[in-house]
Amino acid sequence: MKKDFDYLKKEFPKIYRNIVLKHKAVNQVISFCDKNNQYLLFTGMFHEVNGGKGISSELEIYFVNFLTKKYKSKAFARASAYVEENQTKFIGFDFKSIDNEVWAQQNFFYVDEEGKVTDVDEDFTNSSKENNICPLVASYFEEIDLPEDTLKYLNDLYEQVKPSIEVIKLKE
Repeated sequence: MKKDFDYLKKEFPKIYRNIVLKHKAVNQVISFCDKNNQYLLFTGMFHEVNGGKGISSELEIYFVNFLTKKYKSKAFARASAYVEENQTKFIGFDFKSIDNEVWAQQNFFYVDEEGKVTDVDEDFTNSSKENNICPLVASYFEEIDLPEDTLKYLNDLYEQVKPSIEVIKLKE
């Protein structure tokens, strides 16, 4: 839905930038909305709840599909760190709506000699309405007929990560 998509495009980069500067690190985060709240899911914690295996690409797609139905979400955003061959570091923001509208943007970030983030550009430098930075996002909202045992696994995973999902009231 356009409203949720536009909201995430406007608010998620600002919220995420503040998180990065506070923790001096870039972590992978998935964000989505329902009618009242924006949710932040820090996927770096999955290794703690997924038997030490971390989150595979396939599991991320399944889990986003699961969350879409659970929260009736119409748009998702994903942020993660990327390093180009020339060592340029940027945060890749990917957005996708249930209507297959996409947006991607990059914000450069800078680190000190210890590898801690010292700054993140506020203005995006590159954006696209056509291509995602992370190819996984293209598979968000695909209709997946999940078997019962997979749904049970995803529900168990959700119950484990639910206490760590950060909830932010939507701005009007």
